[in-house]
Amino acid sequence: MNADSRQFPARLASLVYQISSACEGAADVLPEKVKDILCEYGDIDNLLLPYQREGSASSYTRHLLHGDSKGRFTIVALVWSPGQKTPVHAHYTWCAYRVAEGNLQEERFSWDAAQKQVVLNETVARTCGDTGYGHAGMEQVHRLANVGTAPAISIHVYGVDAERISTHVNRLAQAA
Repeated sequence: MNADSRQFPARLASLVYQISSACEGAADVLPEKVKDILCEYGDIDNLLLPYQREGSASSYTRHLLHGDSKGRFTIVALVWSPGQKTPVHAHYTWCAYRVAEGNLQEERFSWDAAQKQVVLNETVARTCGDTGYGHAGMEQVHRLANVGTAPAISIHVYGVDAERISTHVNRLAQAA
């Protein structure tokens, strides 16, 4: 399943093939392997269709690029207008992402199981080309935001089928 089977960019087909191949390997290193694969895809002009670069004034916009037919992963483009951010969250699944255009900020938190909340540890500037990855669970809690004055686009790969992309990715966390 892909977002628009009539126009599937060749570069996206190559990305899908490489991630599919990585899914055949060891699960414990899969998020890092996918992150490394995303490093090779800096030119989003050949990866996204024009409408997949469009955002919304109300919140960051998620565009489905590809849903693996075996349900192993889904690729999305997130378009961020200035000031837009995610809630503080961990993931129910593994994930990897790359800032493909513009800049983002990532706040990293640690999980305090006794208090059942997270505590901010650090804030990292994520410039175009930067990547990140994580495993499922509360060990890697973060929030991404566009704190700049220009739009930003990031490419995300999640270890979940496309039908569950809206419900089985972000695991919200309460900040202290």
